[in-house]
Amino acid sequence: MVMQFGVNPRFDYTKEPSRDILCIDCKSFYSSVECVERGLNPLKTKLVVMSYPSDDPSQRGSGLILASSPAAKKAYGISNVSRSRDLPFPYPEDLVIAPPRMALYMRKNMEINNIYKKYADEQNHAVYSIDESFVDVTDSLKLFGAKDARELARMIQTDVYRQTGIFTTIGIGDNPLLAKFALDLESKKNADMKAEWRYEDVQQKLWSVENITDVWGIGRRTAVRLNRMGIFTMHDLGTRKLLSAEAKFWCLRYSTICTKLGHRSIILRSEIQSKI
Repeated sequence: MVMQFGVNPRFDYTKEPSRDILCIDCKSFYSSVECVERGLNPLKTKLVVMSYPSDDPSQRGSGLILASSPAAKKAYGISNVSRSRDLPFPYPEDLVIAPPRMALYMRKNMEINNIYKKYADEQNHAVYSIDESFVDVTDSLKLFGAKDARELARMIQTDVYRQTGIFTTIGIGDNPLLAKFALDLESKKNADMKAEWRYEDVQQKLWSVENITDVWGIGRRTAVRLNRMGIFTMHDLGTRKLLSAEAKFWCLRYSTICTKLGHRSIILRSEIQSKI
């Protein structure tokens, strides 16, 4: 990539290393673990992990909802970060309220990452958070008889589910950043819980994102700053000719993102900063 102040970044993807990177997320991790521990289906059960739930079901209690199952989110319109007051009260009979068990979640995280390590060595595996990891499977495809990264991703999904009962969503990309975008912006919407973004997909898939805060690395404060520059969508960001001050801002922003996901966002052998 060529970056100069006052000039839009220019990418020559033929000069960029192309790997098969998987960004793997354990779907609604805390709530899924609690469902499996109770012999319940993580996708169909209405369950929330809530701190300090009341021991008396006739009382609302107070507490923070740390995680919600997909069924609970759909039924009650809540997110992973909600409060007990956001739930209907009296609590529905089919709603399971589970107190958090962080030690259990950490043990399960280690168990699942040990499964990932069957498919890549230490240098090609990086834990990003308690429910998310990166795995470079470029050199593993032939070893496991997979025709491509998507097929190996399916093998990993099956392996994790059979051993733990946890469903996983996977983003596939040429580098960790594209894999992360594929995970966050597409895979969680697909029936097979997988999505693949390559360099050639950037204009079609990334530029079509209208809400820029949906994109990893762009928070509300950054969005406000972009809006002041007249940038409201990813298409705006990708096509707008940058002025000197704007170019400086995005050079620094790009550097920050690359630092978080490894040097040049390309390979896992360069250290990724874990959130744990």
